[in-house]
Amino acid sequence: MKTRAEMTGLTGQTEQGCRSDRSATAAAARNIPGAAWITDEAIADTIQVWAPYYGGKLTEREAVEILMNFTNLVDALVQAKKER
Repeated sequence: MKTRAEMTGLTGQTEQGCRSDRSATAAAARNIPGAAWITDEAIADTIQVWAPYYGGKLTEREAVEILMNFTNLVDALVQAKKER
């Protein structure tokens, strides 16, 4: 089975040399710029929706990353539409 990095083409935080502390709370996982809007409920919903596609339970940190990536995608699409 392919690893997550192989499935997405992107490397995860632990693969980039970041700490691999998977027991971070939702608040600690959201302690990144631009993520203050992410609620515990949004994290739980993201884990529930995306876990079947990842083949297992996601961590809170992974759910925050998914939410931030989605936000970045939407921002890029909105910007591209404005530039048209």
